[in-house]
Amino acid sequence: MFETSLIESKKQAATGNRWLSVPMSIFLHFVIGGSILAASMWFIEEIPEPPIPISFYSEAAPPPPPPPPPPKAAPKAAPKVEPVKQSSNMAPMIVPDVLPVAPTEPDNSSGAEGGVEGGVEGGVEGGVMGGVLGGVKGGVLGGAAQVEEPLRVGGDVKEPVEISRVQPVYPEAARKARLQGIVILEAIITKDGNVESVRVLRGINPLLDNAAMRAVQQWKYKPATFNNRPVPVYLTVTVTFRLQ
Repeated sequence: MFETSLIESKKQAATGNRWLSVPMSIFLHFVIGGSILAASMWFIEEIPEPPIPISFYSEAAPPPPPPPPPPKAAPKAAPKVEPVKQSSNMAPMIVPDVLPVAPTEPDNSSGAEGGVEGGVEGGVEGGVMGGVLGGVKGGVLGGAAQVEEPLRVGGDVKEPVEISRVQPVYPEAARKARLQGIVILEAIITKDGNVESVRVLRGINPLLDNAAMRAVQQWKYKPATFNNRPVPVYLTVTVTFRLQ
């Protein structure tokens, strides 16, 4: 009976220990699981920093400086003029103290033959009082020199006035070819009012150009004037050829 009681007490003790270890085991599981959970919560994963893009660029080179201006040409030195050495063999110049007096011509109160009172010495016989030496015999006192070269009409040069006109002959060949238009000519009108020469400035056809020139050469004008004097001038003339 004693043995039975001892065995039962051991069984009871073993059963009590087993029931005590169960809560301890559960507690340890909770502690370990909580530690793992806490460790996982407190673990911070290190986020790698993104790479910073680096780009290299070079600044544009500054423009080259402007080329220096060409050097100024050195001024040419004036040729050195050496003084002329006088020869020692030259005789010395002697200046007289008293200059000789030029002989005076005898006064001719009667004047030269053909001269007039108040005339100019060296003038020509038949000249005009108040004229100048070297003037034209028979010229007008105070008049300008005669102009021989033709002038251009305009300003003080008055245009010549047409007096008579000869109509050009229409060439038969030009008429059959139905040629017509305007011929522009340049004529020289003399101081007598005649047409001296004619040239074509703008033509149509040699047949009409020549017919126009032949007609204009027969025209007559009142001369052009410059300072109220007749002068030769250039004059532009137009001749129209028109078929009826």
